[in-house]
Amino acid sequence: MEMCKKSISRKMFDFLLDHVTEVEREKNSLIKEYYSENVEESMDVEGFFKEYTSTIGSFLNTVKVGTGNDNDCPFVIIGSIVEVQDIDETETYQYRIVLPYSNKADMCIDCASCLSPLGKALLLKSVTQQVNIQIPTGTLHYIIKKATVPEQLISKYNKEQKINDNKRSINMGLSI
Repeated sequence: MEMCKKSISRKMFDFLLDHVTEVEREKNSLIKEYYSENVEESMDVEGFFKEYTSTIGSFLNTVKVGTGNDNDCPFVIIGSIVEVQDIDETETYQYRIVLPYSNKADMCIDCASCLSPLGKALLLKSVTQQVNIQIPTGTLHYIIKKATVPEQLISKYNKEQKINDNKRSINMGLSI
């Protein structure tokens, strides 16, 4: 994965840290519910998510926390909205990358499962990267124009974080 050394906002850094934990939790439920009957498929899905979370973890260990737009993601992640331009036709498309069997579909944006050819090809790619995606009808040639995390996902994380921080403060106050 091509990730140049860059700076991301504190809000995005904290969100990505939480995202890794959330994906791990979701992965376990997903495998148990949909892939437990097929050991080989289960192992493939487990490996996919392990590589995904490991790559984000490595990025977080090297990135500089500083300034940047809170919603701009340094690369495409599960839950993000990616804007791509078809290199051949110069058309622009938006996709939201979702977990398979997700009920978090967005009616305004086409969704792509992170395990689909399209989702896998876009995941962890950064802005300006070119991606060739083999689909049943041929090959798509895209350049990534933008990757953002919807505000409601970041807001949800921040609200949960504040609640947890308040609980910690209360618990620390009680233990003194």
